[in-house]
Amino acid sequence: MQETFLKNLYEENGRMYTKSSYPKPVYGEDVFKRGNAYYRTFSPLRSKLASSIKTGLKPVILENDHILYLGASTGTTVSHLSDIITGGMIFAVEFSAIPFVKLIQLGDERENVFPMLLDGNKPQQYSVLIDRVDLIYQDVSQPNQIEIFEKNMEFFRAKRGILMFKTFSVRADVSIEEQVKKIKEHFQVHQVKDISKFHKGHYAITVSN
Repeated sequence: MQETFLKNLYEENGRMYTKSSYPKPVYGEDVFKRGNAYYRTFSPLRSKLASSIKTGLKPVILENDHILYLGASTGTTVSHLSDIITGGMIFAVEFSAIPFVKLIQLGDERENVFPMLLDGNKPQQYSVLIDRVDLIYQDVSQPNQIEIFEKNMEFFRAKRGILMFKTFSVRADVSIEEQVKKIKEHFQVHQVKDISKFHKGHYAITVSN
C-alpha cells in the first residue's frame, strides 16, 4: 500500500483508502486492519472528492487544516476528510434536516467533525462557531452555488477552496468555461476536472486566494 500526495490517503491495486483511527464503517464501506491502523475504502462512486482525485485532481489538503464544508449531507466525504486531517477540524454545514441526522452521529463519533444545521448562504450565522478557515470544500446544488462559494471564501478569508460544481443546477445555455471565467474574477484557479464519468454533470475546481 502506497501513500499518495495526501497524508493518510493510500492506493493499492487501483483502489484508494483513507487511513483511519476508527474501525467502524460510516456508510457501509469496507474497513480492514493492517498493522496498527484501519483503512477505509474511498470509492469514486460514493465521493466526488475521491472521483476528482481519481481523475487527476491534486488538491492541497493539510493535516492541520480547519475546513469549512458546505453541503455536508450525511457525511460520506466528511468522514474521509476527517481521516486525512488528523490534526485539523471540519465545520460541516448542512441545510436539510434529513441527512443532518446521520451527520450528527458522525460528529458524536469523531472529535474533529463539528456539524451545523445552517444555511451556506448566510456565513454570518455560523462564523461565531468557527475559529478559522484554511480550506473551503463545497458541494451544493443551488443555482447560486458559485456566489455561495465566493461569499464564504471572502467572508472567512480562506486560503484555498475546492468547489464541486453541478452544471444541472445552472442555466443550460451557460458553459463551464463561462463559469470558470466568473470564478477567475475572484480567485486563482488551479485545476478544473470533469468528473462526469463518476458523477454526471459535475466538475471539480480548485482555487486559492
